[in-house]
Amino acid sequence: MVVNGNIEQEPGRREGQTSMPAAVPRVLSEVRRADERLVSLVQERPIATLCAVAAVGYLVGRVVTRLS
Repeated sequence: MVVNGNIEQEPGRREGQTSMPAAVPRVLSEVRRADERLVSLVQERPIATLCAVAAVGYLVGRVVTRLS
């Protein structure tokens, strides 16, 4: 680390740039877990998943056309 006055900086880090918040690794872990669950669901029940996605798409389309 390079010391500038009383402020210590890591090499390659700009002044004012902060490190990642502590919650980011936890959120990434949750996203990975959700992705794994979705992949396993699609592998176990591909037809049911396709029907569910089509139904949700239909409902979203109906809501969007009503709002516009």
